[in-house]
Amino acid sequence: EEELEDDPTVVKDYKDLEKAVQSFWYDVVLKTGLDIGRNKVEDAFYKGELRLNEEKLWKKSRTVKVGDTLDLLIGEDKEAGTETVMRILLKKVFEEKTESEKYRVVLWWWKSLQLPKKRTSK
Repeated sequence: EEELEDDPTVVKDYKDLEKAVQSFWYDVVLKTGLDIGRNKVEDAFYKGELRLNEEKLWKKSRTVKVGDTLDLLIGEDKEAGTETVMRILLKKVFEEKTESEKYRVVLWWWKSLQLPKKRTSK
């Protein structure tokens, strides 16, 4: 625990969200965390703007687990070779479910995070 706190690569400006999700499908978790519509997730998927653990998401039907990061690309700087994403990190899943049998989770949300652009091989 201690070491993580002092790690300069951990950007501190995240929000801690407690949410309930129906399942751990990538699109469900992303949609819930970013509070966006399912069609926006679809669009982003077809435009190749979704990332799972910083790798492009090729399959929509992926499930995520604690520790996974889900990124939605919101901009890029070709000069600097960086891209800006909104990020969700699945931080925790609680034992007990909600009354409607949903999973209670803690999500960390970064509104805007700048990352070095991955050289995706064409």
